[in-house]
Amino acid sequence: MKFHIISLGCTKNTADSEKIANIFAQSGFTWVNNPQESDLLLINTCGFINDAKEQSLSVIMESVSLKDNLPSGKALKIAVFGCLVKRYYNEIKSQIPEIDYLFDFFNEKNLKELISLNKQNDASCFNPARFFTPPHIGILKIAEGCDNRCSYCAIPNIRGPFVSLDEKSILDNAQELAESGAKELSVVAQDITRYGTDKGKECSLPSLVKKLSKIKGIEWIRLHYMHPRGLTVKLINELYSIDKVVPYFDIPLQHVSPKLIEAMNRHTTLEHMIEILSHIRSAYPSGAIRTTFIVGFPSETPSDFNKLINFIEEYPLDRVGAFMYSPEEGTPAFNFSRKVSPKVKQSRLDRLMTLQQLIIEEQNKKLIGQTLDVIVDSVENGSAKCRTKFDAYEVDNSTTIHKCDSLKPGQIVKVKIVHADAYDFTAELIV
Repeated sequence: MKFHIISLGCTKNTADSEKIANIFAQSGFTWVNNPQESDLLLINTCGFINDAKEQSLSVIMESVSLKDNLPSGKALKIAVFGCLVKRYYNEIKSQIPEIDYLFDFFNEKNLKELISLNKQNDASCFNPARFFTPPHIGILKIAEGCDNRCSYCAIPNIRGPFVSLDEKSILDNAQELAESGAKELSVVAQDITRYGTDKGKECSLPSLVKKLSKIKGIEWIRLHYMHPRGLTVKLINELYSIDKVVPYFDIPLQHVSPKLIEAMNRHTTLEHMIEILSHIRSAYPSGAIRTTFIVGFPSETPSDFNKLINFIEEYPLDRVGAFMYSPEEGTPAFNFSRKVSPKVKQSRLDRLMTLQQLIIEEQNKKLIGQTLDVIVDSVENGSAKCRTKFDAYEVDNSTTIHKCDSLKPGQIVKVKIVHADAYDFTAELIV
């Protein structure tokens, strides 16, 4: 039986989809790259913000429409699950009856029901595979849920409280990723700085990462989503002194206005965030800081927004994502007054990203002439698409090396940066 999974949303969803795909493949299902060729089409949805919800619904509707044009004798079963279903199960069930299987998150019962669809259960000679990333990239989820309860965020309502995954299962997963070709490991959770704290202990992330760094084959370890609430100078030093951890600091700040930091329930202060950033710039001058900002949060005034603009001018950041506030039912901020109009939100987003583009280009150009390690993601038509240690896969900048047919995906090579702009680098291979 042929199957395909469409994975939407964050890298944590990608990790889930990867695990599910391997379970199905191990159970004798055959993966196909084209959803139209599948007998079982699974959709892992996202329900974080409005744009993500609309994308998930659009993909669901496109998928169920495939049933209208099936060849004679062919049947297509559609299974929809994930965050969107968790939030809107009843609405989806009543409004899209063409969905054959609807559930929030996979459990043993769901798996058995879907796996039983395959009558030819031949799972011989199966080796762990990669379905959603190139083999040299492994996404490693270390926790579920979140306890931070930021006032704008629906994740705790969807995914529940923060739960650290068992260390042995994490290490076994990382070992499987390495054995299937992973050179770069992306460690992800809603907030990795809380790893181990739900067990009544201090953060045990450094201990876990040290063990990950000893896995043969893994060359780079990239740490994602470090909430400033749990991030300290001590924790930074412990983590980034570990061999193989790349100097990539993924710290979602969201805002810098003290009034909005409090309204967002971020459990931190502007002074603490400045302390963290200043320490990174001092102790890790070659590192890259990535963050995200929200514009248009309820009660954000021109003065609040200008604080954000002034902040990124005073503390230039290397990689920035920004999005307009999305009111999500079930969150405290949904009922906040003094809403910001869509037009003002868009204007502020445009102004922020225009300024950030100029800053990032200036930051990137500092690398011209430098020799850096890059990891090769793909080679096509004689050119290689690569990434520096400062760039996450499918998130940040890419580096192009021309005339290098000999390179293979997953190789880590030395290059000299010869050109840079706000989004990309061009480099020459150092032989």
